[in-house]
Amino acid sequence: MLLQDNDGNALDARVDITDDGIILHSRSGKDRNPDYREALEALLSRLDSAGIQYEIYLDSRPVQTRELAGRQLHFDIQASVERRFNEIVRAMNVGSSSHGAWRRLLITTPGVATDDLEKIIKVFVAEIKVARLSATELRQVTSLHIQHAVEKLLNGGDAPNFAPSRDYDAMTGDGTPLAPKKVFGLALEEALGIEAFPGHFSAGWGQVSFELLEKAGLWIARKGDGVPRPVPTPSEMKNRLAEFIPTEEEKIWIEGNPKIVSHLVRERQPGLAKKKREEFLAEHGRLFCEDCQLDPLELYGEEVGAACIEVHHHRTQVAEMQPGHQSTTADLKCLCANCHRVLHRRLALGLI
Repeated sequence: MLLQDNDGNALDARVDITDDGIILHSRSGKDRNPDYREALEALLSRLDSAGIQYEIYLDSRPVQTRELAGRQLHFDIQASVERRFNEIVRAMNVGSSSHGAWRRLLITTPGVATDDLEKIIKVFVAEIKVARLSATELRQVTSLHIQHAVEKLLNGGDAPNFAPSRDYDAMTGDGTPLAPKKVFGLALEEALGIEAFPGHFSAGWGQVSFELLEKAGLWIARKGDGVPRPVPTPSEMKNRLAEFIPTEEEKIWIEGNPKIVSHLVRERQPGLAKKKREEFLAEHGRLFCEDCQLDPLELYGEEVGAACIEVHHHRTQVAEMQPGHQSTTADLKCLCANCHRVLHRRLALGLI
């Protein structure tokens, strides 16, 4: 059958649907199934989106006489599609002199009729041709538009012009994953009063859509990982960057991940850290680390111990975000210097 990508472009990879399941033929040489990777990732993504359970088996000619159980490929079903592909390739080459061969696979989907399976893995693309919108037009999307889009999707609505996300999730405050392009597409429709299509904008790091999703309080995570990236706030960063003087260690972090700048700028909002410490002290009667429970006053004494407790800015839930959101003490945590530095290092590495 002819397999297409999400934009309707034909993939050059042979895929057959049989009574046994989906057959993806091997990739070899310069001309045989050059789009093997794109085809397998598309199949995995569409089976995921349809909620279909599947198993993958090596189906190369030398092993076809063996029992299926002896040639099943094991991988992390919860990992991103990109990571799953790499794990499948490693599994299919175990015991082989070639570690990077892309071999013939059998994907079984017990209980799913072949006609239904064909409909699920095909993609139907709208006939309408659309022009890419300018950054100025895209920036008419506000945090409120994005919040409305999130609410619609969480309440069972959909953005049918957009395919399910392949690599990334837009995480809400309570950890619910949504497809970033669906969220932004719905927000774009409300902002501009148009019917939005994938061709109207691009998604990914460095794109306006991801920037605005993060600004609205959604955290972008690799699909299946549940590990969000720090929320960037470009406009706030531009307004206040002149006031921000990073330490030498922070300069190294920033070189590795410029997005941490916005986090550090928020964290140093004048007066907010002081107010947080005062509220924390009033509630608990003492300052201590909310992560490791260290009580520095007990360890170092009242005269110097308080210097060990710093204020860390953590995420704001999208349900609480409004246009022009300003940080409050509820967005902050009291941490010891060690825990704080570890968290900043993890933020710089994109691990939290």
